Amino acid sequence: MADLLRLESFRLAFAGADRPVLDGLDLCVVAGEAVALVGPSGSGKTMLARAALGLLPPTARTGGRVLWEGREPGSHPGGWAALRGGGLTWLPQEPLGGLNPLLTVGDQVTEAVRRHQGLDRAAARDHAVSLLAELELPDPARLLAAWPHELSGGMRQRVLLAATLACRPRLLIADEPTSSLDTTVQRELLAVLDRACRARGMALLFITHDRHLVPLVAGRCLELRDGRTVEVPPGPRALAQGPRAAAPPLPVGAVPALAAKGLVVRHRGQAVPAVGGVDLELWPGRATGLVGESAAGKSSLARALVGHLRAETGSVTVDGRLRDPRFRGAPGRALRRRVQLLFQDAGASLDPRQRVGQALREAAGCAPADTVRLLAEVGLAPDVARRYPHALSGGQRQRVALARCLAADPAVLIADEPTSALDADAGRQVFALLGTVMAARGLAVLVVTHDLDAALGFCSELVVMHGGVVIERAAPGTPAVWRHPHMIRLLDSRPSVLAMAARPHGIGAPIPGPAVARGRVPGGEHGCPAAAACPLRNDTCLKELPPLREVSPGHWLRCPPATELPSPQFIDT
Repeated sequence: MADLLRLESFRLAFAGADRPVLDGLDLCVVAGEAVALVGPSGSGKTMLARAALGLLPPTARTGGRVLWEGREPGSHPGGWAALRGGGLTWLPQEPLGGLNPLLTVGDQVTEAVRRHQGLDRAAARDHAVSLLAELELPDPARLLAAWPHELSGGMRQRVLLAATLACRPRLLIADEPTSSLDTTVQRELLAVLDRACRARGMALLFITHDRHLVPLVAGRCLELRDGRTVEVPPGPRALAQGPRAAAPPLPVGAVPALAAKGLVVRHRGQAVPAVGGVDLELWPGRATGLVGESAAGKSSLARALVGHLRAETGSVTVDGRLRDPRFRGAPGRALRRRVQLLFQDAGASLDPRQRVGQALREAAGCAPADTVRLLAEVGLAPDVARRYPHALSGGQRQRVALARCLAADPAVLIADEPTSALDADAGRQVFALLGTVMAARGLAVLVVTHDLDAALGFCSELVVMHGGVVIERAAPGTPAVWRHPHMIRLLDSRPSVLAMAARPHGIGAPIPGPAVARGRVPGGEHGCPAAAACPLRNDTCLKELPPLREVSPGHWLRCPPATELPSPQFIDT
């Protein structure tokens, strides 16, 4: 097969850096081939992708050659612009940053179809619907009218992939496309990506830090080491977890830093609410994990707690004071600052035109000396204040975003998938930093994540959501452990597979596909959201949402059939 993309003795460096990012790197992708590129955060994977696309920043200093079908696109004006889109395309790591927040899903996908396939508006719309359906998005015709902020992370990534496929590229460079997704959705997305590549004869350069995913899409694996590529066999690696944050005893008469009661959040045009009556308490100095699959309602709940989404019903108190939903007056604004959100897409949350120091000073209204102190608190050197977000690694951007949150002196920090875009080492460092900051400031921390290993290792309590409701809640170390069938499926799906010691009553059944596993079954809009895939369901499960009951001290469960069974014994990890 002919070479599509080739990098020969490629070198990339930035002025003032101690060493080059890439140093004599060689890479080749042939037509129709799927190649994986693995390496830790900061190793230069994304910079390599940018070099292959001709999108390096002006400050980059390069050597060697980048060839497309034997020619150098950068050797003549307009070479890269003519190649991008139809020749090769990029699926970025952060889907929200790749979508225009001012355009609907339909506008963005049909624009790509019309630009690259020359179809009229009606035909382009029909083709956009077929692309969304191919990627297994529910009700694709209705989805065309949705806005990016109304979608879950997994749905945004599929929409972005649909727009990418509309360009009919010959090579797709996918930069960590599944890093923000839960393990079951990862497998589903990679399956449709693999099918799309094979059906189109499209080559794939799959960039990831998770070697567990490599065999699912790639036949060849390259590891980035010290600025060069080394061919390695595809295979898994062990995932380590950080230390669990110790839960300090609560003083007598303690008041939760944040308390939510009966929160209901409904997105436009949806019959079933994204959040269906959730109660939650966050305590100073404690970390609570909010876990669940993509589209479980985790991010919608987090944004309602912060105030970015207005709840249809329910209330939120902060520091014992009822929060005005409209944040009117100085008291309302002061309470709003007490709850800060650490966004999932750190890069999208930072202004690309602002230096880091300017962003921190704007958030805190502080002097340069305070900026240096904030950077030091999150483990960054003072010179980071002079850099722009694009010049930082994913882990560094996340630390800057955390520093900006801390500048407001919050009582509550809500971290929405804080490590989803990071490799295991960088993720452990971020969780260690969160633990240090939580202890030093007495923060109440809510970690929204699909990474069960991280949540079990860091949080003193776990809240499990599915279909917009809490289905189980317990401390990871409680003797009762986990009993809800959906939670057990999540435990079974972990790449580390530190599985249950026993799976009685058929609870540990295979995870069903996306059409079955997510959402209520037809006619069961008022029933349990997990009923469609539950081996323990009965007729009542399809008609009524069971209450959340305390089945043992500190352990709450929304599943009467599981409550009636003997308590299974699982390995707590």
